[in-house]
Amino acid sequence: MKENKVLKSSMIVMLFVIVGKILGIVRDSLVFAKFGTSHSSDIYVWCFGIVYLFTSLGYGLSTTIIPVLTEYIETKDTRERNSFVNNVTNTSMLATVIITGIGILFSYYIVYYFANNLSNDPMLFKQTVKILRIMFLSVLFLTLQGVVAGALQAHKEFSIPSAMAAAANLIYIIYLSLFVDKFGLTGFAITTVLAFFIQFIINVPKFRKLGYRYKLEVDFKDKDLRKMFILMIPIIISTATMQFNLFINRSFAIGLYEGAASILDCANKVTLLTYEVFAVAVSMIIYPILSTFIVQNNHEEYKKSLVKSINIINLVMIPAALAIVILREPLISVLYLRGKFTISSMKLVSEALVLYSPTMVAYGVRDVLNRAFYSAKDTKTPMIYSVVGVVINVVLSAVLYRHLLVPGLALSSSISSVAITLMLFLKMNKKFPGIQFSSMAKTVGKISIASIIMGVIIYFMKKIFIINLVSGFVLNLTILFVCAAIGSILYFVLTYLFKIEETMYVWNIFKSKISKK
Repeated sequence: MKENKVLKSSMIVMLFVIVGKILGIVRDSLVFAKFGTSHSSDIYVWCFGIVYLFTSLGYGLSTTIIPVLTEYIETKDTRERNSFVNNVTNTSMLATVIITGIGILFSYYIVYYFANNLSNDPMLFKQTVKILRIMFLSVLFLTLQGVVAGALQAHKEFSIPSAMAAAANLIYIIYLSLFVDKFGLTGFAITTVLAFFIQFIINVPKFRKLGYRYKLEVDFKDKDLRKMFILMIPIIISTATMQFNLFINRSFAIGLYEGAASILDCANKVTLLTYEVFAVAVSMIIYPILSTFIVQNNHEEYKKSLVKSINIINLVMIPAALAIVILREPLISVLYLRGKFTISSMKLVSEALVLYSPTMVAYGVRDVLNRAFYSAKDTKTPMIYSVVGVVINVVLSAVLYRHLLVPGLALSSSISSVAITLMLFLKMNKKFPGIQFSSMAKTVGKISIASIIMGVIIYFMKKIFIINLVSGFVLNLTILFVCAAIGSILYFVLTYLFKIEETMYVWNIFKSKISKK
């Protein structure tokens, strides 16, 4: 396997992810335009957060099935692979049906205890319970999606799993454009269930093409099934804790003022723009590659691929985080300033965004490190540190939200995510001695210097362009376009002059293409 396999594969997947992210931006813009930062948007954001806690089931399945199924692909025939996948599907769906039923049955109490600010208004409380019960049905498709998408990735098929977000966002956009005025928030909850179903179903044709056929096979005694579920429990806990962090922050926010949860969610979405396009693609690609190296007992290539992946993450995330902070007002204005999303909402989101920005880099690096531990069949370490991160976040949130309101919740989330990432770094260094973290630190230093120089330039460029922040969509779009274009070129040149390996690799590919033409 070539040294730059991660970079090449990630760029291909990114094309699909970018489409999904663009549609996601359109979706979010329509959501805030239709609902604003109101009780309705707070209800949806909070209920969606509850359901998203259970994405850990799908993520746990897709993550743990990859290394086990990779071994099946290497050593066993199609019939045995098919039987194993069917067993995983049926046993996990049995558990999911039970969880979904319990969630629907106890929705009243979930709302009462975790969103008691809404319980003060009987109408809002009743509506929240109704929306939550509808959206709990999404959990069924999260499980199916996790199994099928994980199987595809085990076969190094990444394009369709990376297109799931685009398909789901298209469903949201159709509803928000054509039907939301008639069916409102209830229809939006039903649309959410449909979107999760679409994410599952688009994987099925390729899944069948690989030779998989569904059968009602259940064998609780299967040793590989047990091994997978043992590995999966810590992953579910560690992944759920990440979503639980967001849920806790939203629950604190929903008690502050109308629209506070939506403000926090909007700031988080802007922060994760680059992360969801780039870092998710890298972590998706690197996991089966690292799993293969572990199966082959090739620790040297494992360590090289890990370092290269983290360097790639930092190369994009560090300048992106800085640029988003500097250009936050025009960016938020272009994305959301329309309909019921007001100037005051934009300013509140902008304040929270500054303190949220460190999570962009931390999330990206943490995802790669988590996948590295999972590929080595160590699922306990990420789980333990994730639980520690939740404790840090809850304590800090309880203190900071009283004094700093929504920005305080953003700050607590940033501190928690950075702390988790640093702990994972230290543990990985002990687990695999010889990883060249010193060279990686030098690369981070070069990236940081280049990013700061770029940041200073685009800051003064913004000052030159700006006359009145909210004078119009065209002004803000011009600021973004010009600053992003010139800033990106400047940053690329600086990282090339600093001889950052990943930048030089991209430049050499470009030169070779030009010379051939």
